Amino acid sequence: MQHLTRRINSDFGRAVYEEVGLDASDAEEVPICSLFTSFDTVHVRSLGAALFAAVEYAVKFRAEGGPTLAGQLRTRLVERIGDSDVKALTKAVADSHRAVRGRTLGPPDDKLIVALCDEEPHAAADYLTKISPISRSRNGAVHMATFLVFAAAAGIKHVLLCCDQLEDLASTTTAKSKRDLEVARFRDVIVETLPMADMVTLIATMHPRASLAMKNAWVLADLPSFDLTPGNRFSTVELPPLHDAAQAAQLLKRYLAAAATESRQRDDLHPFTADAVARLFERSARKPRDVLRTAHNVLVAASGQNLSSITGSDVESILGLPGQQSAAAQNEIPGTLDWSRG
Repeated sequence: MQHLTRRINSDFGRAVYEEVGLDASDAEEVPICSLFTSFDTVHVRSLGAALFAAVEYAVKFRAEGGPTLAGQLRTRLVERIGDSDVKALTKAVADSHRAVRGRTLGPPDDKLIVALCDEEPHAAADYLTKISPISRSRNGAVHMATFLVFAAAAGIKHVLLCCDQLEDLASTTTAKSKRDLEVARFRDVIVETLPMADMVTLIATMHPRASLAMKNAWVLADLPSFDLTPGNRFSTVELPPLHDAAQAAQLLKRYLAAAATESRQRDDLHPFTADAVARLFERSARKPRDVLRTAHNVLVAASGQNLSSITGSDVESILGLPGQQSAAAQNEIPGTLDWSRG
């Protein structure tokens, strides 16, 4: 999802349009951008908090040292109105809000608008950082609506919101009453409230067990079905587990090619041997995410040992016996939503 989000934002959807058979004129007519958010069981346990995290992503995340999405949109807004003055930019965003016709959450956050229009690139990030966790959860939808009118003023017609780990909303640590309430808010906020209803398409991931826990509330909220049926083949995707080490190798080739700092001269799986890939597959519960995470940890540990290649025995040595804490555990990829790290 983060890869898709970065691709879309790099050229406001042009490459993605062309990849599916459309042309450049379609991208010019309906430019799109994308946001990323994720639920967790500690900080992001409500729709409001998830929407706030998506806005944080827009103002903090930088791909390879480039501008943030918010910075890119400000540049588009300046070009669109032909004026870089903050007052002129905020007026354009206010006009965008006034053009909304229908039910809204109320007035946008004026301070966030000013921060997004400020020539100081860190103004919006600094403003969001000062907002309390309680306010993030309660007013996250308002911050999202504010960002959307800012994007609309910059000429963006559509926003793809990628939401990972929806299953955390269905965890046993979340009371059923709260889960049902948050599911209902998906309809109240995303489906029935402007500008979200006109601009946002939501893509969410969840485990099968989470779909069972949330299905009743989802149906009662009259939200689109996520059942894996032929009728839903255009709106649902099933991601099956990896079947064998050969599939794990295919996954690792893409990861290693993307992570390489120079052209690869050896086998596509270098520095992993075939036996090492088999060990990674066995230790990753057939989950693509775990294969990549485990491979990352092994690579970090192997680089510390100056290994020229990584064999199956190296993988076992680094990871330790099943059930034990691995030697590379301290290098585990963090799961917190810190977009400023890029």
